[in-house]
Amino acid sequence: MKYPIRAKLLIVVAAIFVFTNMSAYAGNLDGKTFSGTTGIMGKKSSEKDEIMFENGKFTSSGCAKYGFGSGTYVTTIVGDKTHFTADIYSEKTGRIAWVGTISGDDLNATYLWYKKGKDVKPKQIKWFKGAIN
Repeated sequence: MKYPIRAKLLIVVAAIFVFTNMSAYAGNLDGKTFSGTTGIMGKKSSEKDEIMFENGKFTSSGCAKYGFGSGTYVTTIVGDKTHFTADIYSEKTGRIAWVGTISGDDLNATYLWYKKGKDVKPKQIKWFKGAIN
């Protein structure tokens, strides 16, 4: 399966964000919840999701119903935008890597699902768009 250039670019940006010496903080989004829609990259929304930040942890209610737990999140603030990354795991189905940006009350994110035991190429690349509750 080929991925669109946008998805490849997001993967590169995420890698730069994770592997550079930018100031990173955990916990500064605690207490915030974002409700919105999600879908496969390049397609219309297919379901609703709620993203929660609490006690230094990131949770997706949409992913939780598939067995994914909460994961530690890290943020970087650049100007008036907060960028975050988080990994969440499921014993049965693998790992989801989240990369997102919060601007004002809006959250836009991309997340990649890596099937358990196959961490090289994502099984799915999805998007989330939502607003703070």
